[in-house]
Amino acid sequence: MALDNWDDLRFVLAMTRHGTMSAAARFLDTNVATVSRRIDRISQEIGLPLFEKRGSAFVATAAAKRLAEIAEGIDHRLRGELPALATETASEPVLMEVAAPPAVHFHYVMPHTAELSSRLPNVRLTLTEKVFAQGLGEADIQIRVGRPEGGRLKARKFRDYALCVFHGKDHRLNGDWIGLSHRYPDADMLRDVYRDANSDPNYRVEEMPMVLDMVRATGMPGMLPDFMVLPEHGLVRADLPDNAIPGELWIAYHETRHGDATLRALVDWFCESAEAS
Repeated sequence: MALDNWDDLRFVLAMTRHGTMSAAARFLDTNVATVSRRIDRISQEIGLPLFEKRGSAFVATAAAKRLAEIAEGIDHRLRGELPALATETASEPVLMEVAAPPAVHFHYVMPHTAELSSRLPNVRLTLTEKVFAQGLGEADIQIRVGRPEGGRLKARKFRDYALCVFHGKDHRLNGDWIGLSHRYPDADMLRDVYRDANSDPNYRVEEMPMVLDMVRATGMPGMLPDFMVLPEHGLVRADLPDNAIPGELWIAYHETRHGDATLRALVDWFCESAEAS
């Protein structure tokens, strides 16, 4: 068993993360034929199958998952080391990708970009949406619901929160409500608290910030994380029993990045922002 082409690990990692050859090819800025050829080559070199075709998707075998874990470690280690090589050039920008639910970007990042620019002027952020905790993927930092279990992630508590039903001050509960898209497993969680709600919502929207906008526009109740609702929004917490479902937000990054001073400074900024809020 041999592995002569280390670069092929990038293709295993991309396939494991993205699930199809076309998606992996787009991410790697190449074509499907190249992805297929590289995967076949590394499979032949190690003498083990790497992916099983299921419909249009490819499911990683145990061997592929192990190789992807090694490749991810190399990827994050390089991301941490390359900025350090440029420390003599103070103006060199440092690119950081932060994956989080839209509610976190909406509340913690977007209103405070000027503060972040002043604190970490060389950091250039890319904000990507990740509602469900599938791991870091290409992100440098992930803010996620619940503490990550297992894997090679460092995790730090970001903040406690509660999901609560809010509505407009003048609205009287009459069964109407705003719901989330069915792509969320708990799209109808509001009905666990507001038991007299109609079986179907008046509107379904894609993200929590859209729920907030719809509740403000219509006055109808919707379930929102308490940190999103500010006094100027003119909303009240519904007078319902047990109207607070507790949760935790955690901030995570790959263990190989623990010595990355810029990443750690960004994590500190996020956590201080949460405490100040």
